[in-house]
Amino acid sequence: MASSANLILRREPAIIRLLFFLAPCITLLAPLATVSALILLSCGCVAIALLHRQSASELLKFDLVLALFAVVALYLLINATWSLDPSRAFSKVLWFALVVTMTFAASRALGGWNDQQIRIAVIAFLVGISVGLAFVLVELATESSLTRLLFNMLPITRPSSFRKMGVADGRIVRLAAFELNRNVAVMLLMLWPALLCLTRLADKPWRNIGIAVLIAGTAAATMFSEHETSKIALVVSAAVFVLARFWTVPVRRTLLVCWCLVLMLVVPLASLAAKEELYRLDWLPYSAKARITLWGHTAGKVSEHPFFGVGLESARKLNAMEKQGPQGRVLVDEANRRALPATVGFHSHNAFLQTWYELGVVGAILLLAAGSAVIGYIGQLARNLQAFMLAEFAAFFAIAATGWGMWQSWLMALTGLAALYAVLAVNFARGTAPANEFRLAARSSMVPGERAA
Repeated sequence: MASSANLILRREPAIIRLLFFLAPCITLLAPLATVSALILLSCGCVAIALLHRQSASELLKFDLVLALFAVVALYLLINATWSLDPSRAFSKVLWFALVVTMTFAASRALGGWNDQQIRIAVIAFLVGISVGLAFVLVELATESSLTRLLFNMLPITRPSSFRKMGVADGRIVRLAAFELNRNVAVMLLMLWPALLCLTRLADKPWRNIGIAVLIAGTAAATMFSEHETSKIALVVSAAVFVLARFWTVPVRRTLLVCWCLVLMLVVPLASLAAKEELYRLDWLPYSAKARITLWGHTAGKVSEHPFFGVGLESARKLNAMEKQGPQGRVLVDEANRRALPATVGFHSHNAFLQTWYELGVVGAILLLAAGSAVIGYIGQLARNLQAFMLAEFAAFFAIAATGWGMWQSWLMALTGLAALYAVLAVNFARGTAPANEFRLAARSSMVPGERAA
């Protein structure tokens, strides 16, 4: 055991480089790999910390926020007992608990790393993003030529999740453009930690080139994609970043108020949008129209189980039941000649509305508290770090509001990875700054994963 530990310590720089290169790179190439990436990255960070005499109790020491997430996990466990799909619900609760545990432990492990370890991780992280971003740009420009080449050379790699593939003579000749939506979202949640890291590099010419390339590449990948959610998230997070550079405290408070208001008003607003038939607006893309009808239908169901919800992951079963039952009024998007959803769907494409529907008012209160706690942590950072982290939170906020279902395993893992990248960037920024530049509003031990100044 001792010899194995010594071997790992000798190879530690190479291990850190490998972990922090592969995590961003592989998840940009294959977003569903976020699950494996989070497990490997968090286990690697924790293992290195333990070899350097950090204790397991230190890595998982309870504080207010970890206790809050533990309460959330406990409520999800209870809620899963009345789910219409209990086996699926319990598996999601288990994965949620694992994501929280791994993220907190790895964040605190990073907080114990020295400056050299952090710098090695940051450089590998930036290289991994560069390779991954180049891949995404090539795929967008060539209609997924690299992915099609792989699928045709190795048919075993073709995932069952891919839809609307064009096949001719047994070969894939076309992939739907929306298959790259996940890749773009992954890139967006890496953007702000990566920019913070780049601003702290010592080599000014390369630093400025890196910042320009990352911003231009991410903007191009986002705007040329078909993912409207990521476009919204990019614009919103950029606006938050610019404003927070000048008015940090007002922007942070505004973001907190918006988080609370969205949670409190999402149900009546969704109902109102559907009632006013906003889905008939010609300038809206089909995806937005479909969300309006989906949200309106789901919002109308919330009052049936207002306090505790219908149960975690019940929407899939209810969606199937509604489709088999008597059909109501059929809505059609005339511009696209496509039917608009009139069921609750597999999920709500809105984490806030999905919370109300599946978890009830109790779940909404817990989600409000969790988001508020994260914003509170950001408020303890130095002001010139807060702009980056507020932008990161704003990007997550926008994706949660209009993106995927909140229980998708890859998305929960991506949230954990985004948190680890943020912790890495903050620790790197503190380690490369003058001793008197950054100060926390409270002791650094209150912020998971951050080292003392």
